[in-house]
Order: sequence, then C-alpha cells, then structure tokens
Amino acid sequence: MANIDPLSGRSLFVELLAEGTSIGSATGFVVQSTAGPLLVTNWHVLSGLNPDTRQPLSQSGAVPDCLRLVHHSTTLGTWVTREETLLGQDGEPRWLEHTRGEAVDVAALPLQEIDSEVQLRPLDLSLADTDMVPEIAMPVSIIGFPLGLTGPGVFPIWKTGHIASEPQLDYAGQPTFLIDATTRGGMSGSPVVIKMSGGYKTRSGKYTLAGGVKTLFLGIYSGRIRRDSEIGKVWRPEAIRDVLARA
Repeated sequence: MANIDPLSGRSLFVELLAEGTSIGSATGFVVQSTAGPLLVTNWHVLSGLNPDTRQPLSQSGAVPDCLRLVHHSTTLGTWVTREETLLGQDGEPRWLEHTRGEAVDVAALPLQEIDSEVQLRPLDLSLADTDMVPEIAMPVSIIGFPLGLTGPGVFPIWKTGHIASEPQLDYAGQPTFLIDATTRGGMSGSPVVIKMSGGYKTRSGKYTLAGGVKTLFLGIYSGRIRRDSEIGKVWRPEAIRDVLARA
C-alpha cells in the first residue's frame, strides 16, 4: 500500500475484556526491548482503575483481565486479532509500570501471543531525539481510536491539537505537558507527534527548514484532565523509557 504514513502503522486498537465481555477500548503501540516486544499504553488502561482514586473506570465496576489486540498481519492493510492475559498464574499483573506506580500513568505489557501471522511494526523511540525543540502553540497529532472508531480497515485516526503548556516544564510536578485537542475516550495510549515540513528551532537555538517532513515523538496521551475541558495530558518519552528500563 503506497503513500501510507509509517506512523499510521504504529498505533494498535486495544479492546478491554473482563471475563470475555468488552468493557471499553483504548490505543497502544509496540516498542522493542531487550526482553522482547512490549505494548506501551497507559497504566489506567491495563488496570482499569482511575490512577488518582484507584476506583474502576468502567460503569459496570469491572476491570479488564485480558486485552484483545488488533495486530497488522504480514501484508499491510490486513489484520489479525490476538488476546493477551493481564494477570500471571500467580494472579499478579503481568505489566511493567513506573517505579512511582500509578502516579506515572504509563505501563508496558510483554507480548506473548505473537506468531508468524503477526507483523509487528514497532514505534522507534529514537524519534524522541529528533533535533527539534517543541514550543508552545505548535500543532501536534494524536494517533489513536476515538470512541473506538477506526480509519480505513483498522488504521488509526489522526486528531490535531496544539501544545498548551510549556513542553519542557513539568505539569503538576510530573513528566507531562498539556495539549489542547478535541479528544475522546479510546485515545488513551495514543502516540503524540509533531510532523513539521516548514521551519523549526533546533537545540542550538537556530531555526532551520525541514527539508522534507521531520517527525518528533512527544510522548503518550493519557486523557483529559477534566471531563468538561479539551485540555489533555501527554507523558514525555522519559517516562516511557523509565518503564522500559524495568523490562
């Protein structure tokens, strides 16, 4: 399939299951680690709990015990589903979380149900090191599945917003910053990027032309800070790397 943006192949549709019943949906993406492939998403997605109150997010009170992931198959534009259990035989969570636990709403689940029909398309975290300085009011893309909706097939939907707080400064004492975007449920766990084809500032303080399209990975989206607001939270790549370091 020509002219498909590579990042459209990175976000995966995640369905949350409790005893076989669907209780919601979210987004995730795969990264490679020394321990094998990991699904990166939010802590609240895997636990099914509000990270501030530890109360169930589902109106039914259920929490997920399994994820149904829609993976790419060997031909781009075809998909296969696989289910990943969230608890080990000892009943303990299988996912990796930050040393600060749910205070950092990022988690990674080791993938076990990978076979020859599954074509992993990992997100390259080195995109976080692109020599581009994100600035306030810059446009960003959140790549996920709002309300469980998909683009053609099971490709994600790209939503656009803007950086709403100084991205190099911690919001609420956490490795996060804010974006202003019309997001909806199902987008938790979405990668957030800047794609720039004009000019931007490098770390040396100089402005340069992109010379094509340059991409900067900004982090992982975890939802709005209030239901009556369009302001959402993005966890910076350092938070993801801290989780991956525990693999």
